[in-house]
Amino acid sequence: MTNGFDLLGRTRVLQVHWLKRICAFIVDAVLVLLLTWAVLTMLGVTAMVMFGLMSGFSFLLYSAISETAVGQTPGKVLLRLKVRAERGKLTPAMAFVRSVPKFFWYLFPMIDALAGLAGEGDPRQRLSDRILGSTVAQAHYLRVKVHRLPVKKEADKPPAKA
Repeated sequence: MTNGFDLLGRTRVLQVHWLKRICAFIVDAVLVLLLTWAVLTMLGVTAMVMFGLMSGFSFLLYSAISETAVGQTPGKVLLRLKVRAERGKLTPAMAFVRSVPKFFWYLFPMIDALAGLAGEGDPRQRLSDRILGSTVAQAHYLRVKVHRLPVKKEADKPPAKA
């Protein structure tokens, strides 16, 4: 039985994929944490418990809204990653549920990713992605270019042989 860790050790593409996901998470976390800290400081709230709760709530909403609207958070845009459903369209409910681990941003996303790598299936998926049927992929691979073939008219066709 092969799991994501086996492939991660041998596959450069998978290593780059997870490195990009980690970097995107860090960019998003820094944005959310700085904004949350700034707002709470302006409101005069200094309790660390309040910061933990509000940063988790902010991160959850930030991710769910961004991924519902455009399939990407700013961190994913920067690293050219996009969330997509395996079948159909990424719904707001799917985006919200896949963002729930970010409420506890300091621990659960890592556990979610490690659990996804430990299991069978697509090694690019966190456990929550696998359960929901969503994945994160390179954004530029999701655009398919359509090349139109020129249509020949009846006048352009060679005469039929008798």
